[in-house]
Amino acid sequence: MSKFIVQMLDALSGDVLETMDEEFDTYEEADDYSLVCGSNFSTGAEVLELAGRSFTSRDEVEFVVEEMEE
Repeated sequence: MSKFIVQMLDALSGDVLETMDEEFDTYEEADDYSLVCGSNFSTGAEVLELAGRSFTSRDEVEFVVEEMEE
């Protein structure tokens, strides 16, 4: 049975910036988690912006679901 992971990619180059630690049994579970990751990333960027610190814009990254290779 396939397992799925969520990766954060550079939106321009497609390079993998980070692979999340969670493994999921279904694509749907992983997809839900990718939405949570995107939301949390946006919240973190807002906090950093309010604090006057530099941050990576949410537009510069994307969270994608990948099937793990067995």
